Amino acid sequence: MFEKQINCNMKVYIDDMLVKRRTTSDHIYDLAESFGVLREYQMKLNSAKYVFGVASGKFLGFIVSQRGIEANPEKIKALADMAPPRSIKDVQ
Repeated sequence: MFEKQINCNMKVYIDDMLVKRRTTSDHIYDLAESFGVLREYQMKLNSAKYVFGVASGKFLGFIVSQRGIEANPEKIKALADMAPPRSIKDVQ
């Protein structure tokens, strides 16, 4: 359904979709295109799952913002807090 948009302005994973653009005018155009595809295939969105106009948010365990897609600090906390190895045995 979204083959023209995937990896261009849309990320998709099973039933999660993310339409992203840096400028508002491009984003509105991309959303209109996405809604047109949904209408063409008579698909509906779950109103409990969609949000619009957010500057950043979580998507599949990552943080998506104007800077791009970054690791979620909550998910990598254990790695960040891990003490460095003190001996060769600790590395093994």
